[in-house]
Amino acid sequence: MGRDFSPFDEAKGISGGWSERGLEQVLWTAQAVGSYREAEEALERLGGLSIPRSTIHRKVEEHGSRLAKQRQAEAQQLWEQGGKGAAFPAPRDGAKEELGISLDGVMVWVDDGWHEVKVGSCFEFGPGKDGEVEARELGYWAHFGEVEDFRRTLWGYAYHRGLGLEGKAIVIGDGATWIDGFAEKYCARRVRIVDWYHALEHLWALGREAFGEKASGWVKGVEQALWEGEVGQVVEACEKVLAKQSAWGNGVGRTAEYFCERQAQMDYPAFRQAGYPIGSGTVESACKGIGWRCKGRGQRWKSKGLNAMLALRSAGMGGKQEWAQAWKLIGNTS
Repeated sequence: MGRDFSPFDEAKGISGGWSERGLEQVLWTAQAVGSYREAEEALERLGGLSIPRSTIHRKVEEHGSRLAKQRQAEAQQLWEQGGKGAAFPAPRDGAKEELGISLDGVMVWVDDGWHEVKVGSCFEFGPGKDGEVEARELGYWAHFGEVEDFRRTLWGYAYHRGLGLEGKAIVIGDGATWIDGFAEKYCARRVRIVDWYHALEHLWALGREAFGEKASGWVKGVEQALWEGEVGQVVEACEKVLAKQSAWGNGVGRTAEYFCERQAQMDYPAFRQAGYPIGSGTVESACKGIGWRCKGRGQRWKSKGLNAMLALRSAGMGGKQEWAQAWKLIGNTS
């Protein structure tokens, strides 16, 4: 392999006989296929490069970790600047008036069992061809570890995607408190929206347990009230069903509380009128993309290797521009 690669610029912190193009090929391929074995085969078949999977794994850990650390350091520096009252840099992608941010999680086997990887998507949005709200210019960040590390790094990423200090964050996700915490701490101007489909899942869970195969009739009636923003009616309908028995399984006993506590986050008519997305499809797709790469048969990760792959996979899912920007960050972290 080394004979085919010219030396890489030492100033970028990458050495060992690798060329810039050769290394980028390895990293991009590793995140784009389902395993290190497949990466080894793809590089040989498509690029004529004979690189052992152990070497691919080592390069992913080295340079994916660089990207993750650079993202984290960039966000931390921004946060500390705010604490000191220092001037903030302009967002790298230009300031946006509004930016969609959707958050969720996906379970991955890491270290000693199944744990949640936190995932975020940032996107612009506007009317699509069919009149529905359309997400554009998507980018992603995923991380395993402390939730505050993820939230701060996602905020730093969103800042440079255009949120800045003045942009309004349209924060979409389920009703998890860690998502609320992100919105409240990092988004001074914000609209918090409970994802429409997650809200429906709660109605269906109660409906199935209460009515079995006849759940559809009850759910459809309550769904219409929810669509019209009549969350109070939804709460009353849930309470009426829940009062029929004292014991409920699968957490459905708190369904009425779930809707009652989140009424302001379920004002769907107002959100639609404002042109905001009410679904978290962008991050749901990202979770599937991460699951496809990190939850293959027999895959067991260590936290360092997983976070290195997550950083690269996040960039790869974002397309050419996102990958190019991530590649610059890798080169600047020597």
